[in-house]
Amino acid sequence: MSKESKSEKEQVIDFLLNCLKNWYYFVISMVICTAIAVIYLKITTPVMKIAAKVSLREDDSPVGGSISKTSSLMSAFGMSAGGLNVMDESNKIVSHGYLKKMIRSLDLNKVYVQTKFFGLSKQDLYDQSPIILSVEPALSDTTEIVEFKLKTKKEQTQVKVKWRNKVVGRYEIHSFPSTIETPVGKFTFSQSVWFDSYKKPFSLNITLTSHDFMSQIYSNILEADFEKKNSNLIDLNIINKNVPLGKRILNEIIHVYNQEWITDKNEVSDKTISFIAERLDSVKLNLSLVDQSIRQFKDSHSLTDVEADVKYIFAVDAELQPKLMETATQLKLADIIVDYISNEDNKYEQIPFSLTTLDPSIAEVINQYNGELIKRSEVYRNSPLKTSGMSSLDEQIGIQRKNLLLSLNNIKKGMQITAADLKKKEDELNVRLGAIPVIERDYIALKREQEIQQTVYAFLLEKNYETAIKSVSLLPKLKVIDEPYALIKPVSPSKMKVAMMLLFFGAVFFPFSAIYLIPYIRDYFRKRKEK
Repeated sequence: MSKESKSEKEQVIDFLLNCLKNWYYFVISMVICTAIAVIYLKITTPVMKIAAKVSLREDDSPVGGSISKTSSLMSAFGMSAGGLNVMDESNKIVSHGYLKKMIRSLDLNKVYVQTKFFGLSKQDLYDQSPIILSVEPALSDTTEIVEFKLKTKKEQTQVKVKWRNKVVGRYEIHSFPSTIETPVGKFTFSQSVWFDSYKKPFSLNITLTSHDFMSQIYSNILEADFEKKNSNLIDLNIINKNVPLGKRILNEIIHVYNQEWITDKNEVSDKTISFIAERLDSVKLNLSLVDQSIRQFKDSHSLTDVEADVKYIFAVDAELQPKLMETATQLKLADIIVDYISNEDNKYEQIPFSLTTLDPSIAEVINQYNGELIKRSEVYRNSPLKTSGMSSLDEQIGIQRKNLLLSLNNIKKGMQITAADLKKKEDELNVRLGAIPVIERDYIALKREQEIQQTVYAFLLEKNYETAIKSVSLLPKLKVIDEPYALIKPVSPSKMKVAMMLLFFGAVFFPFSAIYLIPYIRDYFRKRKEK
């Protein structure tokens, strides 16, 4: 009976009988595949996921409340830049620049791997390598991938250097430390404290890459994610076979972020303190001149009971004078900030004050301008050589600076108009109060100028004190909530995937291949032999 004439049921029965007939293929295949799976799970180093949780701290400066009666002005011209964006900070933590600093600190551009069993077993050594490679700092930033294969015996160490997938040299080392000269550059090999604990002979592979190259590698395995946009919590994760190394990497990236934050904070604080000190000297001089003018005025006009007259004038003019003083004070402070921005020496310095009260719309422009300056500072710090991108960034900052000055001058014009209106109302009031002697009116003008200078001086003095306290970093910006720890379940190898592969190859692929392929091969060779 031909196969085509058999029913579907009969074909299934024949298939099952054929499988039962060749049952030993299934047993042999399962035994071999199980052995391979067990060996694979034994020799494969599990890849673990190491996690940590951090939180962005709010500004923890101990300055709080009001130190003097200028608290309203401090609120108007405060230096606070607002809360941090958790999304931006998460991206900053794993940015190329931060990763590069972390890799340079931990020397991760050198990978040490011990090989055993003809290269089938590989163990990542990191800081427990028996031999340490040293290179010039410039070479670590420019070199391509260089591989060193070391075979250490009791009396000597053989070194094979591979560069651009080609062997460029073979060397022998008889003592440590030893320096070899290759077409790539000079490399020094030294013994570590672990050298004597390794049984000779042993094989060691050392791979040297640039910091930039390794930064790109770690950007794929290091993650920084946030739970909610309105939350300060950030989750850090890394995939690595070496759990202690993974923990060190997470701790170091947190340290790098905190150090960069402290550096930026101190830079801004130093510039702000210097700026305030200059303004304090200027205002102090003006205040001294006003005090001297008042003394001379009183002496020249023999005024003895001026205080009573002044109280009477302030009572009548109570509602108008605070507005005049506030407008004049804001104009003075606005002049200070415009002078600061206009000064070419401060071309790339951050603006110490925000002008939210003068015009809320200008606050966003100032924050963006300060952000561009911080970005420029980081770019110039990370790259000593000026590039076209840096020139473009400088040009963009220059345009923003001109636009900012234009906006500030417009605000000043608005203030001047307001001040003129208030002055006009004051003149009208003075006409109604014509009984006030001319001498006393002049005295009031001097007293008003004195109060303005005193208010500005007190404000700057308070800001100087506040900035000095803020410059002291009491706590790091990233607060560690969960120290780095390894998750219990490894990322790979997955026992479920290994079991599925075992069943597929051990119970399906290999047995059926043997059942149907072996007879076909026998018939093929039999036919050739008969010919």
